[in-house]
Amino acid sequence: MSKRTWWKLPMAFSMLVLISSCALSMNALENKAGSSSSPEFGFSVDWTSTASSIMPVDATLPLVNQGNQAPAAIASTAKVITALTVLKHTPLTVGQSGPVFEIGASDVERYEKYLAMNGSVLPVYQGMTLTLRQALEAMLLPSANNIADSLAIWTFGSLDAYRQAAQALVQELGLSSTSVGTDASGYDPSTTSTARDLAVLAAHAMKNPAIAGIVKEPSANIPGYGPVDNTNTLLGVDGIIGLKTGTSKEARGVFLFAATIVIKGKSTMVVGAVQGAGSAAKDAMSVAQQLILSVKELSATGSADFSTRKAMASWQQSFGHLLQEA
Repeated sequence: MSKRTWWKLPMAFSMLVLISSCALSMNALENKAGSSSSPEFGFSVDWTSTASSIMPVDATLPLVNQGNQAPAAIASTAKVITALTVLKHTPLTVGQSGPVFEIGASDVERYEKYLAMNGSVLPVYQGMTLTLRQALEAMLLPSANNIADSLAIWTFGSLDAYRQAAQALVQELGLSSTSVGTDASGYDPSTTSTARDLAVLAAHAMKNPAIAGIVKEPSANIPGYGPVDNTNTLLGVDGIIGLKTGTSKEARGVFLFAATIVIKGKSTMVVGAVQGAGSAAKDAMSVAQQLILSVKELSATGSADFSTRKAMASWQQSFGHLLQEA
């Protein structure tokens, strides 16, 4: 090695370590289109360009493809916030029906208002009764906007009081990019969030036995009305076991999902979200299905990924000649 080049070797090796570390970190956290991997999760995923996220249900933060995503409207997936907020106030265990609510004149007016706006509704009449579980089913399965608002008012006295309680809950859950809007249904676009926050929200929902039990139901029977179907038509497909769809002009297609996959021979529940897809929930569901099907188990060595290989090639091109001079 010549005296002119020996001193460059420490710098070259330092650059190698820095570039490789950065490549691994960036690839594990986000990638707008392409793939991301997480040794902690034990899997990699392939992304589309639509804002998306995924993580094991017991993880703290998800893999995302848009780490700097601005909060956007979330449509009816806001009802998951409503369900968690109501159940924090009035817990419901598996098998319990909970308190009974009687439909009043204001509830009928609320139904007629949403019906006139072409929102999803459950027809109600004065004197009709719903248990808490039935109200949750009507809100989470056919996505009845009127029941979401009525349930929030029955529980907290007003939508303003509900909003305060819901905003306090999302802060408690660490959903720093989530804001609760003027209704409990998500029909109004003022409830906003990100794919990152929505994955964490989905995890908390699936850890609640009452919600997890309801969102896996393909249908339910509402006394005084009849059977209602779950808008999540992917139930039972590719391991999907929940969660909630959303469609609006402002939000486009949104889908919170929960699915079971096999990692290292063990069945693992993953949750995540797709936000702003196409024009309706079906488009977000299609992206989520692609995301789930793309999950690949990492090898024991962590399966050195493209970003790392690219960094190594870049280093070779820039500094490899120094080793040849040794």
